[in-house]
Amino acid sequence: MSTATLHYVYDPFCGWCYGAAPMITAAATVAGLDIQAHGVGMLSGDKSKLVSGEWRDFVRPHEARISAFSKQTFADAYVQGVLEHENVHLDSSPPIAAMLTAQQLSGCGIEMLKRLQIAYYQQGRAIADRGVIADIASELGFEPGAFMATFDSVTANSLQDHIQRSNGMLETLHARGFPAFALEIDGEMEVLPMGHYLSRPALFKTDIESRLAK
Repeated sequence: MSTATLHYVYDPFCGWCYGAAPMITAAATVAGLDIQAHGVGMLSGDKSKLVSGEWRDFVRPHEARISAFSKQTFADAYVQGVLEHENVHLDSSPPIAAMLTAQQLSGCGIEMLKRLQIAYYQQGRAIADRGVIADIASELGFEPGAFMATFDSVTANSLQDHIQRSNGMLETLHARGFPAFALEIDGEMEVLPMGHYLSRPALFKTDIESRLAK
């Protein structure tokens, strides 16, 4: 069986990426598959914002569609803890940096990303907040002080390059948006269409396995 890399282009504040989370969970069980997450920074830099009524009105219809297709739930705690509070900061950079930090320290960037999505969409926690990130790192078994020291280094030294390369990956895949998935085997890329697998993560896994077995 070949070894391969699944490239996953995402943003922590992308509802469709949360909807696709079961696909990543399924893919993570494939033997010999490395998963690389590429954060695009949808709300980074001058695109960051505070939650507002306009934002709430924009995301809620999309979230209804995401739930219908993916069966992922947007909990009441998310509505009450995030969408109804206009002092919550939406900034993709801190959670992307948290994912990169977890990957650098212990190779569990995907687990950090999953935990951030749960914290935001199910528990209503403000995942761009430094204190929330430190708490989540602790929940995953990291020593918070050491984690945040590496987080600061990642933020200062490698985050912007990661976001730039992630957007380059999106262009390379000719993707119209995110999440986007591509399976790389022996240097050859194949885009795997999210719409085909969104409600069928088990099929996503078996299709990857069949390609690896060839």
